[in-house]
Amino acid sequence: MAQTALSFLNETRSGPVPTLVEQIVAGAVLVIPGTAAAAVENLDRQGLLHAPIAEGDAVARSVMDAQNTSGEGPCLDALRDNKQVMTGDLQTDPRWPEFAARATELGVRVIICTPMEAAGRRLGVLSLMSRTLDFVQDEEAPTMAAVFAAHAAVALTGARRVEDINRALTHRDVIGQAKGILMERFQVTPDVAFAMLVRTSSVTNLKLRDVCDQLCLTGVLLPDPPRSRRLRSGT
Repeated sequence: MAQTALSFLNETRSGPVPTLVEQIVAGAVLVIPGTAAAAVENLDRQGLLHAPIAEGDAVARSVMDAQNTSGEGPCLDALRDNKQVMTGDLQTDPRWPEFAARATELGVRVIICTPMEAAGRRLGVLSLMSRTLDFVQDEEAPTMAAVFAAHAAVALTGARRVEDINRALTHRDVIGQAKGILMERFQVTPDVAFAMLVRTSSVTNLKLRDVCDQLCLTGVLLPDPPRSRRLRSGT
């Protein structure tokens, strides 16, 4: 588990978030005994479980779909209550009868769902699925799941911060290029050029980044230049 955590650190520094999530779910299956499938799940805008990347793909996605269809299940409870939820033997666990029946058909006997949180930010739930009852009998399994989820949450938070920083730097660079184009074209100051961009964003109802991208790629700024020039004179 320590080696896996260190690999998360390396991925945080150099790799994109989806690649790190793939490494997390693959590592969970490899490191935690008895795990047959894993996924990092969250809720989409419709309130349904969503997991872009899963290990043991067919089983993990079918278990997720069963919870979405039935509206019940351990991962939904873990997300709602923000606490670890461990099933008993799904053949006999009475808490989610419709879901448990479907999971049993898929050969899944036990599931551990552990919230992932770091720096006050909820990142989803690490869902571990097993075809054996060892998860129920092994008292270490929930602890290992919690430790693994904690390492993964820290790594994900770091990777997303790196992405945010890179996105902000790229955004700033594009704005700078767009301002430079306007300064050269209309012989205006940096402040006036930025005001032209902001005004265009407001008038066209486009994000500032999109306005700058369009200008840098096409050389076109809407509305037309004469209106933009008025900003220089303050009218």
